Amino acid sequence: MQKMKRLWLHLKPNPYRAQFNPALVDKLSGSIASAEQGHRGEIRLVVESSLPSALIWQNTTPRARAIDWFSQLRVWDTEGNTGILLYLLLAENQLELVADRGIASKVPQAQWDAICAQLQIHLGQNEIEIGLSTTISQLGQLLQEHFPLEIVQANPNELCNQPVIIL
Repeated sequence: MQKMKRLWLHLKPNPYRAQFNPALVDKLSGSIASAEQGHRGEIRLVVESSLPSALIWQNTTPRARAIDWFSQLRVWDTEGNTGILLYLLLAENQLELVADRGIASKVPQAQWDAICAQLQIHLGQNEIEIGLSTTISQLGQLLQEHFPLEIVQANPNELCNQPVIIL
């Protein structure tokens, strides 16, 4: 029965879907580009309105799906292992942060949890743009703190800044 309830969550219309229009996607892409300045880290954003039915039947958790996206988008493939993936699953109102080992080893879990909790509050108040932009900025600040660029060091954009939005 649990699978049926979960399947229903993924089939019914989600009120957040309409908010992820091209203008918001462009703003979020700009937020990511801004947040990636001055450090050697990379940030990716993935928003899925729902999971494919096959993944629901396989009991794929939001965390497992986020890790799958982390792999598919090669977020692990940055020079300093400093990639971060922010994943939202709208159907279940779930979010996940997946950080590569370089940055994960420097940031305590409580700090990751606090960032997620703040984003949950914004999402609960239907402040999607503010919440995501603030979170992306906070992730950039963490990367700046732990992996700043040296004065003469180049800052190549190793990963695409465009959010992956699957509605």
